[in-house]
Amino acid sequence: EIPDRLKDIPTSANPRFFDMVEYFFHRACQVIEDKLVEDMKSRVSIEERKKKVAGILKLMQPCDHIIEIQFPLRRDSGDYEMILGYRAQHSSHRTPTKGG
Repeated sequence: EIPDRLKDIPTSANPRFFDMVEYFFHRACQVIEDKLVEDMKSRVSIEERKKKVAGILKLMQPCDHIIEIQFPLRRDSGDYEMILGYRAQHSSHRTPTKGG
């Protein structure tokens, strides 16, 4: 379920980066959760499979590391601009890490 504080993200004019990441994570969970339960090859009940999938998604949600970097860029016009970039890593217990 998408938290109430994130429900206006799709229509917001200038949402925060982290809020967008959280919103799209929750939205992806809504879209894929039933399919993950269905595709799980196990002899346990559907309720147990749902609990396992929900638990795995909860483990994936928090970021292990967030890196923010800024660097100057000189445009062809001669103007300078500061570029701001982010890298978030999830599930660093397995490599390669998930993130972007």
